[in-house]
Amino acid sequence: MRSFALLTCLLLAPALAPAPAVAAPPQDAAAAASRVAILEADADDALVREAATRLKAELGAAGFEVVIVPLEREGDVRAALERAAQDEGAFAAAAIFRSRAGATADLWIVDRVTQKTVVRTVEVAGAAAPSVMAVRAVELLQASLLEANLLASRARPGGAAGGGVAVPDDVQRWMAPVRRQAAEDPSAGRPGMFAGVGVEAGIAALQSAGGVGPSLGPALRLSYGGGPTGSGVLPAGLAARLTFAGPTLGPALEGALGTVSVRQEMAFLEAVWAFETGGAVSPVLSAGLGGFHLFISGDPLPPLRSATGEVWSVAATLGAGAGLRLTERAALLLDVHAIVAEPRAVVTLGGERLGTAARPTFAGFLGLLVRL
Repeated sequence: MRSFALLTCLLLAPALAPAPAVAAPPQDAAAAASRVAILEADADDALVREAATRLKAELGAAGFEVVIVPLEREGDVRAALERAAQDEGAFAAAAIFRSRAGATADLWIVDRVTQKTVVRTVEVAGAAAPSVMAVRAVELLQASLLEANLLASRARPGGAAGGGVAVPDDVQRWMAPVRRQAAEDPSAGRPGMFAGVGVEAGIAALQSAGGVGPSLGPALRLSYGGGPTGSGVLPAGLAARLTFAGPTLGPALEGALGTVSVRQEMAFLEAVWAFETGGAVSPVLSAGLGGFHLFISGDPLPPLRSATGEVWSVAATLGAGAGLRLTERAALLLDVHAIVAEPRAVVTLGGERLGTAARPTFAGFLGLLVRL
């Protein structure tokens, strides 16, 4: 009996013995959450304060550590953001300000990964304004980081992008859905064709339905548009453009009493819309108002004497065309316009009508657009 009891104890001893202690991993073995600094400005403004609180909640829900830093409204906002991000060891810093107009607010985002500062102005009307501002701030941060994350995904893990700090692992995980969307939609995060300030130089060709033309001359355009890396006031794809064309020169108009040389110039302020297709070619539509100038110099047969004349008109234009992206900052644009002017310019010599201009005049533009 004693032998049986002893055998039983020996068999059960391993099961009854206390489990060996397993050393817990040190507290700092797990990577700490990346930090985002929110600069608290206009603390007396209830809307800005609530928007900052909701932004903190959005970033906290994404797994980041959020640090609130007081900020004086006066001074260089960008420098304050950069200083706060560096002092707090944050990969990004954000601030929300109520604009002077009161109906909009400015979102400031600076990230140390790309070393960029992005500003967007959003409407703040309605009860949902704080939530909208918080969501827009998160989207703005993701758009700013998208390029860095795409570069980092092709480089070694933990590498720095664009000369900035290394992309933290949790930031890369947070950006994964955005990267997938960008891969599925090549236009996501891509600067708009007219985003920011652009200069276009090229040629203009004019042909009037009334017989004046064809004629050729130089053209210069200046544009300013919205979208990624562009204005936060204008929607993505929309731009304001100044167009100058001329002087355009063409064959002289011939009549029974001699010939008349015609010179044309025009200037327009246009609204331009470039449709983002995700490919290299984007359709472009435009509409604008401006001025049209026609100058004539007559060379009649004797005994008539040479004379000059000119007509200034108010003109409207509608255009359609396409842009071919050559690089991220350069595109080749080709568009055709129909121009109607008032008063109508009529070219006569000795009472003989030789032609009319801008009723309508068709203009073709070919130019190289460069985003500055």
